[in-house]
Formats: sequence, C-alpha cells, structure tokens
Amino acid sequence: MQLALTYLLMSLGALSYAGASALFFLQVARKDGRAPRASRPDEGEANRAGHLREAAPALAPRLLAVSSLLHFAYITSASFVTHTCPVGSVHFVLSLVAITTGFGFTLARARATGPRENIDALGLLVGPLGLAFLLGTFFLDKPAVSSSVGTVFLALHVLANVIGVALFFLAGAAAVLYLVQERRLKQKKLARIGGLPPLDTLDRAIHRFLVIGFPLLTVGILSGTFWAYQLESGSTDEIMRIVFGYATWLLIALVLLLRVVAGWRGKRSAYGTLLGLTFAMGVIGVYALRTTTPGETKHTRLTAPANGGGSR
Repeated sequence: MQLALTYLLMSLGALSYAGASALFFLQVARKDGRAPRASRPDEGEANRAGHLREAAPALAPRLLAVSSLLHFAYITSASFVTHTCPVGSVHFVLSLVAITTGFGFTLARARATGPRENIDALGLLVGPLGLAFLLGTFFLDKPAVSSSVGTVFLALHVLANVIGVALFFLAGAAAVLYLVQERRLKQKKLARIGGLPPLDTLDRAIHRFLVIGFPLLTVGILSGTFWAYQLESGSTDEIMRIVFGYATWLLIALVLLLRVVAGWRGKRSAYGTLLGLTFAMGVIGVYALRTTTPGETKHTRLTAPANGGGSR
C-alpha cells in the first residue's frame, strides 16, 4: 500500500510540474505581454488559446506550489518505503533542493508589490528543475550520506545547504532571464518575448536571492569543513566538494562585494552568479556521482518490497 502511494504521488507530482512548466511557457511566450483575442466567431481555436493564456498567470504559480507539496509528500512516503531519512540520503537531498526552490519562488512572488516586481517568469526554469529532480530521485539509486558526525549536525549542515542552494538556483534563474532579456533588448526583439520581467526587476531579484542565500552558504561551508575534518578520509570526492564549495563561496562573495564597491550590476552580476551556481552544481554532482565507500550505506530501490527495504 505504501509503495503504491509512493508511485501515485510521484506520478501526480511529475504531471503537476509538467503542467506548471507548460503554463509558464505560455505566459512568457505570449507575443506582447497580453493574451490574444479572437476577432471572429469562427476562431474557436484562437479563443481557447487566449483563455488558456489569460488563466496562466494565476494558475501556473499555484500549480507549481502544488507540485512542490506533492514532491514533498512523495519523498516523505518514499523514505518510509526505503527506511531512509530524507536528510541522510543524497538523492532525497537533491529533491529537497528542488522543493525549497519551489517554495522560495512562491514566497518571493507573494512579496512582489507591483507589476514591475513580478517574477513569474522564473517559473519557466523552476518548474523543469523540480521535474528533473523528482524523476532523478525516483530513478536513481544513490548512496546515503555518512552520519558519523551526528544526526543533529548532519541535519543542520544539510538544511543550510539545501536552502542556500535553492536560493542560488532562483538567483541563477533570474540571471539567465536577465541575459535573455538583455540580448532581446539589443536585438530589438522584445515584442516576441513580452512576458519576461524588466531588467531592473531581474537584477534586484538576483541580488536579493544572493544576499539571503550567502549566510546560509557560509554556514554550510563551515559545517562541511568541520565534517570533512572529522571524517579525515582525504578521499578525492571529499577534496572536490571542499574545493567546489569554497569556490562557490568566494565567487558569490565577490559578486556581492563588487556590487557595493565597484557598482557591478546587470550583466556582470548575472555572469558572476551563473559561474557561482556552476560550482555549486559541481558540489551536487560530486555527491550524486560518488561511489559507495566503507562506512556508508546504500538504500534499496523503491521497487523493493516494503518489508525488505532499509539500509543494510
């Protein structure tokens, strides 16, 4: 029964993410920022498309929030099937990043005070990210994180990194849209992509997400360094995680510092943010691709019987 519920939640979450992504695409792809209207009664197809685009701005963010809730329910259910704590399993942690990104986007959108603060277009990247991490959690069978340093410490380390990386994903999404919008502006093609926010809105969004995420990244870096010192493994993947982690911290710190002292905004800030996010993805990649080492456990696949699951 639990396994069937897990499959159902995963399927509903995947469909919900796909639907939200499609609605965000319709919202951003509209020609001039307004829903098209049919001029003749026989244009039924155009009318239907117009109604769907009119509904997209309200429906897409709500559907994305529902997707995040279903995703969270899925990993909770799956953790009972596999007898694995979500914060102690690498691929569950990746799902937590996507879920936190979705909730972070929803909260940031709710704080928007006017049309020029609208960041709905970020959903065009947040939705597919959630879908990819959901499917990755379901299909990949990865080793669990060692918890030899203590459950509370591990939970603090994971929580800080999950929220910090989620905020960097949102900053990276805003940076991508900034570069797309800036290029369109230069090529005078804004009429074809009127659903994107103004450049100043995207620039402020990048800065705010980085400012909130940077302290959390700092906590994650310091706790990760202490963790690596306690493990004293000296393995290649441990060294790579430390290198990528500190590179991320330094790049984001430089982006924030240069914004204040040298006026780095706009395009420079966007490129710096994307470079920092690349190193953060490197940390996640090392976690996801590493092989099981002595002292670590590997959880069973979700296809295993519930009474045979758990760490061995």
